[in-house]
Amino acid sequence: MALQNIGAANSNDAFYRYKMPKMITKIEGRGNGIKTNIVNMVDIAKALARPASYTTKYFGCELGAQSKFDEKSGTYHVNGAHDTAKLAGLIENFIKKFVQCYGCGNLRRY
Repeated sequence: MALQNIGAANSNDAFYRYKMPKMITKIEGRGNGIKTNIVNMVDIAKALARPASYTTKYFGCELGAQSKFDEKSGTYHVNGAHDTAKLAGLIENFIKKFVQCYGCGNLRRY
């Protein structure tokens, strides 16, 4: 599993201590029922110290799409076909708003 630094400002720091796995997405279905499955959302949320439902709901709100998550099976879907780069940009916005400290840039744990 490839790891990357949390926060775009820290992407070049080899010794940055906060890391998360790179996002893996899979487009499922076709036509009107097309969905984007975020395969490793549980691992990403664990690295961010937030529930996976928070990030999935954030994707749905920002993209204007319905989002579904099933905690038992571990599936996290966003309706529509969305590429990984777009969702990775949204997760960076989520990190800036809700995860990183505004003053020092480190992760806020709750």
